[in-house]
Amino acid sequence: MAPPGSTYADRQRAAGEEAQRKTTLSLRVGGLGVAVLFLSGLGAWLVTEFILAFLVTMVVGVLLILWAFLLVRSSVASFKRQDRTKVL
Repeated sequence: MAPPGSTYADRQRAAGEEAQRKTTLSLRVGGLGVAVLFLSGLGAWLVTEFILAFLVTMVVGVLLILWAFLLVRSSVASFKRQDRTKVL
C-alpha cells in the first residue's frame, strides 16, 4: 500500500516494480516446475521400480507450472488493458 503523500508517478513505479517481481518469481517457479517434470519423467522411464514416486513428483512439477501462470495472470491482464486503451 502506498503512503498517503505519494505521487502518481511513485504509485506507478511501485506497481511496475511489483509486476516485475511477480514476473521474475513466475519465471523461477515455472523453470523449476519444468525441470522437475522433465527429470521425474526421465527417472520414471529409467528406474521403473519407483514409478509411483516419480508420478507424484510429476504432479508437483505440473502444480509448480500452474502456480507460475497464476502469478503473472494479473500482470498479463493489466498489459492487455493498457494495449486496448492505447488503440482507442
